Amino acid sequence: MAHGQKSNPNVQISYLYTLLVFLMFTITGGMFGCATQKNQQNTLKAQNDYKKALELQREKGSIAIEDEVSKKIPEMKADGYERLGDDYVRQGHLEMAFIQYDKALRLDPNQNGIRNKVGRLFLRRGMNDEAMKELDNILENDPENAFAYEGKGISFLARGELDKAIENFRQAINYDPKSWQAYTFLGIIYDRQERFEEAINEYNKAINITPNSSILYNNIGISYFLKGEYEKSVEALSKALEIEPENRKLYNNLGLALCKLGKHDEALKAFKKAEDEAGAYNNIGYIYMKEQKYNEAIDAFEKAIDIQPNYYLKAHENIEMAKAAMEKQKQ
Repeated sequence: MAHGQKSNPNVQISYLYTLLVFLMFTITGGMFGCATQKNQQNTLKAQNDYKKALELQREKGSIAIEDEVSKKIPEMKADGYERLGDDYVRQGHLEMAFIQYDKALRLDPNQNGIRNKVGRLFLRRGMNDEAMKELDNILENDPENAFAYEGKGISFLARGELDKAIENFRQAINYDPKSWQAYTFLGIIYDRQERFEEAINEYNKAINITPNSSILYNNIGISYFLKGEYEKSVEALSKALEIEPENRKLYNNLGLALCKLGKHDEALKAFKKAEDEAGAYNNIGYIYMKEQKYNEAIDAFEKAIDIQPNYYLKAHENIEMAKAAMEKQKQ
């Protein structure tokens, strides 16, 4: 969450349960975002842009979408276009990356590594059918391509076909035991299936390959949280923060785990690092209310109002809810 951004505490508290979304955004660039009408329209537009670009290039041999820089670039070999596509990916210009990769493939259609990259671009745009065709084409020529199996696993996961996703992630690991992302996605699936110990095992396998990933420790912390092992959750989340001390979302998760241990003062400190002070009191107040500690909840909400008047409406509503619940408890 951006610094100073205000939110409903329910949204903040629910962050711990959005593991799948958070991890997918980190690894695949937002492939599994909320299916709002606006996002659906953007996805459809992106699909049309990609398809039009591909059709124009293949039918006319022309450039469908270009920027001023790439127009001045001389003709290159396939590896040159691939490197240029990689640069565009790093800059976030996925349409331009797609065009460069397509140029490379027109020069050398047998480049499975480039086809993998095209498949990943399709996945990042939510174009699963197109991605699957590209990945299947790779496996026809290279049936032991771990990266293609991993991509198919992501595509099946996006469709909710978990058994097929697991099968493909396992194939990826079979052909490349260092496929840390495949282990990570298996962990995500097992978390969704409430197979928390298996999820933790998969995350640990990924950590053995890439030990400095705050995301993986975050995911282990969430698995322990959902499993009810809050001390271990705090330990894992603290490790994540050692690696990435400026990550506000990690502090938010740590605060939630600390609350489960009854360490509300420490949790409040963590929430303050996750967002502004008023938001932290609003969050801790919401947790107190869920724990039926209504006096503490009211006190926290009032502090939120004192610190930041913009919180008045939401915090005031929470105060009224806490008072009503307290009166009901007395009956």
